[in-house]
Amino acid sequence: MKRPLLQRVILLTSVITLLPVACPLEAQESPFVSERVYQTLVNEISGDIAFEHLRFMTQYHRPMGGSPGFVAVAKYIEGKARQFGLEDVSYIPQANIEERTWSASLGELWLIEPKERRLAFTAETAIALADYSRPADIKSAPLIDVGDGVADIDYAAKQVSGAVVLASGPIERVMEEAVVKRGALGLVIFDPTRRPHYPDQYPWMTIPLDRVPGATFAFVMTERSGLRLRREMAQAKETVFRVRAKVVSEFPDPPSQGMVEAFIRGTDIADQDVVLTGHITEGPHSANDDGSGCANMLEIARALKKAIDEGRLPPPRRNIRFWWTNENGSERQYFVDHPEERRHILVDLNEDMVGAKQSLGSRVQFVTRPPFARASFLGDVVESIVNSLVLGNTAFYAELSVPGHKDPFFGDWVDASPSRPIVSRLGTRDQYDARVIPFHNGSDHAMFNNAIVGIPAITFTNWPDEFIHSTDDDLFEIDPTQLQRNAVAVAATAYYVATLKDSDVPALTTTMYGMALQRIAADQATAMRMIVEAPAISRAAAYARGVNLASQAVRREHRALESVRVLVAKNGQGVRMLDWAMSQLPTEADSVARVAAFYTSQSGEKPPAVVLSKREQELSRKVPSLTDSLPTYIHGYFNIKRPPGLGSLMAWESLNFVDGKTNYLEIYRAVAAEADSADEWYYGKVSLEDVATYLDAAEKLGMIKTQTVSSR
Repeated sequence: MKRPLLQRVILLTSVITLLPVACPLEAQESPFVSERVYQTLVNEISGDIAFEHLRFMTQYHRPMGGSPGFVAVAKYIEGKARQFGLEDVSYIPQANIEERTWSASLGELWLIEPKERRLAFTAETAIALADYSRPADIKSAPLIDVGDGVADIDYAAKQVSGAVVLASGPIERVMEEAVVKRGALGLVIFDPTRRPHYPDQYPWMTIPLDRVPGATFAFVMTERSGLRLRREMAQAKETVFRVRAKVVSEFPDPPSQGMVEAFIRGTDIADQDVVLTGHITEGPHSANDDGSGCANMLEIARALKKAIDEGRLPPPRRNIRFWWTNENGSERQYFVDHPEERRHILVDLNEDMVGAKQSLGSRVQFVTRPPFARASFLGDVVESIVNSLVLGNTAFYAELSVPGHKDPFFGDWVDASPSRPIVSRLGTRDQYDARVIPFHNGSDHAMFNNAIVGIPAITFTNWPDEFIHSTDDDLFEIDPTQLQRNAVAVAATAYYVATLKDSDVPALTTTMYGMALQRIAADQATAMRMIVEAPAISRAAAYARGVNLASQAVRREHRALESVRVLVAKNGQGVRMLDWAMSQLPTEADSVARVAAFYTSQSGEKPPAVVLSKREQELSRKVPSLTDSLPTYIHGYFNIKRPPGLGSLMAWESLNFVDGKTNYLEIYRAVAAEADSADEWYYGKVSLEDVATYLDAAEKLGMIKTQTVSSR
């Protein structure tokens, strides 16, 4: 008997919701990490040693490449890399065309009337002076409270020219209103809305250099201190408050940056390097962002080199390459200076915020997969390894039923410890809440994934983080246990890829094949849910959207499996297994047929034909290709205007699908499917016109060039 539509909707939704729960748990051992490798890494890698590196790094304000603090930490890293026996260690000086180099040796602010009190001193707190503050030596100036300082009403009946203003609005807007428009000397600023649960936190602020000409400065206060000063000024009524300010700062010219590079050299493959990245740049104390990533890289390098030198691990076949960088800027400049290196790097593993004490702020260790445009074996390898470590560091009640365990209700209570724990000697026993998620940008892996470079990359980044970019990003919120767990995950992934040989490809391919089937099935379920949830009037549109998702899912998994081909030997067992797995994946026709059959089962109607509109036909004839110039592409990226309805990540992916073969319409379809796969809340909506507008804007900037082809 045919159920009513509502019952069918409820049934289907329940099944889809329960699918992930019904799946079996993965193993606590990844097929990509042998027991020998696992034990060696767990025994050798130390979160406590990584923590000791952080003690040194957190002394320095390192707001940009080329600043004294940045160079001091870079030289420390360079020295340690040499000490650990890494090869070809060097500090690479780089030009910096994107940001000015700035440093301050002194920033000091005193309240001198009506009562003397020091308000800020960089020797105590470096970020009490906003980055890009200019030199100043003011013996005495009025201090005037302008409230938020962002609107004309805030300045009514107040003469701020030649004065210093106290304000609590966004620094960019206060600078514009107080300094640029009205001639104020500088700011004393605080933000009562940023993190109200942390009133004694100094936020890291920067003066907008390009919009604020001339000499000015900004001293930063905590919320509590700023409100106290505001209250005192309000209560004093007619009393004049005056301040003394001194700033000793400079802008070295030309702007510079740099990076530290080191190698563990491979034995026989010189053009498939596995790169590990982390950035030195940040303000003090920046223990987690990204001292943790830099410290972990040092510890991974030490541990791997020691284990290899002692014969406990075989040497890798491919180079393992370490880059400690100026965040994003070093990667961009490196590829501009060495464009040929794009062909010598296989993958990138980035660590950005990997030491979070997870019991503080409920932080989660997120690990991204590569974006769909860079679908790669790397995503499955890192997901398998991370999930195995999560399971090994989780205690399950069901384990008590295993022979040898005592039942807690009828025998002595047993130790509820995980079965394969990784716990640092001086760290916590907190959970390892690590989750593999769809890609995001915002760190050093982004340039690798970028279309103009085209190297699959992932990042380890914890979030949310209430301590980032403030004085609270300090050692107290770092957990050596989490440092060790993340270092083991990254080291195991890097070592597996670096040592992988043809005989390993069957295990890699079969694992990828199984994971591909799961993802294709999940996207098909999403497509079916779209149809179920759509009102009857828009069900045809939902069907077209679902068909696109199902079709693009198959294409994605084919691209991921195809990425293995660079690892296989000609005519070896690896290529035979790879060809078999690709032949066994569902075809686009298979996947679409399932969605079509489901549509008919729900509506009782034949699926509507997907017919191209006139606009879609037009865009299907536009085929973009990338410029050959890295500088042109990078400069364009910083100046391209994005349609307000298109999220930044999906706009970025639109360019990543540009390959000289894929037309505008297919690029839109690929990006729309990626957004649908993660769901709208994650990436936002994607429209055909927004994607086309964005690609057109890229063409005007010379990032891409477009040719019109005949109808296909």
